[in-house]
Amino acid sequence: MTDLDYTPNALAQGLAGKRTGIIALIFPIGEVGFNLTDFEYIQAASEQARSEGYHLLLWPYSVNDVEELRKVVSQGIVEGVVLMEVRTVDERVSFLLDAHLPFTTIGRTGGLQSHPFVDSDFEATGNMALEYVLGLGHTDVAYLTRSQEELDAGHGPVVRMQDAVLAAAEARGVRMPVFTVSPTFNDGWKAFEKIRERSPRVTAFLTFNEPAVPGFVAAAAEHGVHIPRDMSLVGLNSSDDGSRTSHPNLTSFSPNHSELAKLAVSYLIRRLQGEDPAAFQKLLEPELTERGSAGSAPASPGSSRNT
Repeated sequence: MTDLDYTPNALAQGLAGKRTGIIALIFPIGEVGFNLTDFEYIQAASEQARSEGYHLLLWPYSVNDVEELRKVVSQGIVEGVVLMEVRTVDERVSFLLDAHLPFTTIGRTGGLQSHPFVDSDFEATGNMALEYVLGLGHTDVAYLTRSQEELDAGHGPVVRMQDAVLAAAEARGVRMPVFTVSPTFNDGWKAFEKIRERSPRVTAFLTFNEPAVPGFVAAAAEHGVHIPRDMSLVGLNSSDDGSRTSHPNLTSFSPNHSELAKLAVSYLIRRLQGEDPAAFQKLLEPELTERGSAGSAPASPGSSRNT
């Protein structure tokens, strides 16, 4: 075997027994494809799987395509699944529970969870971010999130983050207008002027729309609005790389995305090894990383030059 440089065939091994050494990362691709935060998850999950002796299969398909997931299970290629982009009501979770295939999720459905998961602590993120901008003296704060279509579809992170931000604002008596923007550079650019016309006194934005933020920031510069002198931006759940796609780089409150992905893979493998899945549920609190997009509130809100 050594002389012939023999390498075992994982699929052939799977035919002979239940172990293939392959797990799948089910990661639906949206209309704008992968962003930098997505790649951070994928890379970390792959590294964790490899460190524990498994191969990671990236399986990108529509979040509504349960039939494709059924094929993954029926072919016997994978031992287990890490499911991402979870909806508040998610047929894929129900299917996996019924199929008795070991799985973990990055994200949560609505209500109580009976399966292993890891997720961001959205409530802590909303509270910490709002306290931060209020501490900088901002009184007029708005929330910039992703499209209304994603909210209507029950995209878990989008729904949970908005609920958390609005709850934090209500608890502090802060009026929090919400602006939905499709997650692209061009839509971020086009949104800037419309938002400024509707809410000229807003001096700080909490943002949960990594792809649109660079366009929003570029449009601000085009209109003579200086960040952070005239307007502050604080990202929520932005990756380190994603936060560096605009200038100034985005100050953010985010969990460690790599840790989330590695935990999810580790929990799945421990399930495969027979450990009790009930213990594998964890929320990660965010950390503040200041990069230059947030500063003290201006003395005269809405009075920045050329606006």
